[in-house]
Amino acid sequence: MCLCIRNIDFEQSISLLINANIRLIVLGLFIYISSYIVRSYRWDCILAPLKKMKLFQSFFYLVFGFFMNNILPLRLGEFVRAIVAGNKLCISRSGVFATIVVERLMDVIIFIISFFLIAIFVSNIPHWLQKIFIVCALIFGIIFIALFFISKNENKFLKFLYKFQLSTKLTELVKTIFLKFASGLKFFQNKKLFIVVFITSILVWIIEAYAYKTLFLAFGLHVSIIQCLFVIVTTGIATMLPTAPGFIGAIEGVGMVTLQIFSIEETVAFTSMVAIHFTEMMAIYILGFVGMIKEKISFLDLFNFALKQKQEAQEQNGK
Repeated sequence: MCLCIRNIDFEQSISLLINANIRLIVLGLFIYISSYIVRSYRWDCILAPLKKMKLFQSFFYLVFGFFMNNILPLRLGEFVRAIVAGNKLCISRSGVFATIVVERLMDVIIFIISFFLIAIFVSNIPHWLQKIFIVCALIFGIIFIALFFISKNENKFLKFLYKFQLSTKLTELVKTIFLKFASGLKFFQNKKLFIVVFITSILVWIIEAYAYKTLFLAFGLHVSIIQCLFVIVTTGIATMLPTAPGFIGAIEGVGMVTLQIFSIEETVAFTSMVAIHFTEMMAIYILGFVGMIKEKISFLDLFNFALKQKQEAQEQNGK
């Protein structure tokens, strides 16, 4: 974050914030929130092989994950989402966590495809950024293929596990965790669901691109949808790895560098990214607090879920 602000003109930055169009910011906020409705439908589809649910039943469980990611480091919110959904829906937490892994992987696949399509229209993409996306394409492509084959070949994996001649107790533990996790990958076996999830994944990021376009316009920036999508793709890849709570610093830094590719001045780029990130976080906080009231879950409960998951992981590593 310090590197991001070393050349920033803070007087200009404050002026941009003061003169921002509030109506467009509010509109951008609502557009951004609507993307979570689509996210919820997508997650319902991924969860469908585990349990059939009412439409948007998973909405606030999904929100709780993003809400806690804005508060806790290391993406612990994903575990909170798995625990809350597992408890509320009475299904395996490991299976739910597998669906979250699939969801994140679908996002990365869309990001990578989008990057190479956008590269056709954006000629001055730095070589180092191109190399990063090529590496990501290879890594996440391998993970995607591996999860696909695991979903169809559970028995082969178990036979492979038995070759390690682990203790009976450890073998049974790994087997139990694996089978529960693999249950969340059943989505891969349904072609119709896969197509729906793929399409809704594209729709999520198109909606967010329009939210970004509206928010950029609030600061007097005329950024095209393609450019907005490019910002989302680069910042999205940057936040895939565990970072600080709310991905503070990562989104601003990467977003600013990306906007500079389109010849947007550094201070303007930084200020608009800070404002957009803040708006996104406020949207999640609003939805999170509404969800806690509706689902009758306290903030302390959510925090304890994250703490419990961390302790369980430490205990398993100790064994």
